[in-house]
Amino acid sequence: MLTAEQKSYFDTFGFLLMRQYFPPDEIATITREFDKVMTEDRGGKPFAGVEQGVVTIVEQSALLTQMVEDDRIYKVIEELAGQGFIWSGSEGNLTAHSEHRWHADRPGVAEVDYMRVKIMIYLDPVTKERGCLRVIPGSHRLPLHTDLQPLIAQKEDSCQKTFGVAGADLPCFPLEAQPGDVVFFNHCLWHGMFGGWAGRRYIALKFAALPTTGAHMASLQRWSPYALKPDAAFVNSDRPRIRGMMENIPGFESKG
Repeated sequence: MLTAEQKSYFDTFGFLLMRQYFPPDEIATITREFDKVMTEDRGGKPFAGVEQGVVTIVEQSALLTQMVEDDRIYKVIEELAGQGFIWSGSEGNLTAHSEHRWHADRPGVAEVDYMRVKIMIYLDPVTKERGCLRVIPGSHRLPLHTDLQPLIAQKEDSCQKTFGVAGADLPCFPLEAQPGDVVFFNHCLWHGMFGGWAGRRYIALKFAALPTTGAHMASLQRWSPYALKPDAAFVNSDRPRIRGMMENIPGFESKG
């Protein structure tokens, strides 16, 4: 699914932006399903501008689960993370915050050698000044990864004290996106968001390479304990690709 150039780009810069990966009819269906699950989670009440997150949105929906099995997702993850990768959970988010300061989801020297990939599917247009994901290319690799470590506190003045500029002015690559675009990025990549608004919608899919060392297991237990205790809908799935990801989890036991 990936060209050699795309694979090299991801390895070097830590991200890929796939334009119109899902055509308009598909993304419209995905958006309707997202809105349905989020509304059900609110007990049928209208969105009131309060942050809302559903950490198993994909697992709750057979339609959204199809994205995980789709070659456009599954095959790409297989190329990036290798065969035997595991599911690391999903998120459905309606945000209300205006910024998410610079951070790495998996920070530290011990993390950069363990491949984890996060996929972001934005359901509204996002731009640099209005809520898109901003990334610092190559920051999933040493030494740049640790050079940015002072920002991990995510305090209002962290960026100013470290680099003499506001967070919104830090050099970066803005992943401006339209509905249908899909972002793949290394979970160790430094990223942020500025110019957010109440009602900004996105789905996140998370994957991890097959854990083969004690350090990998320690990382999962620290950052992704849910990956080791997946949702029952996936544990008991009879779908071959979903089932395969479950069986790759150390200590997996079906609840069926």
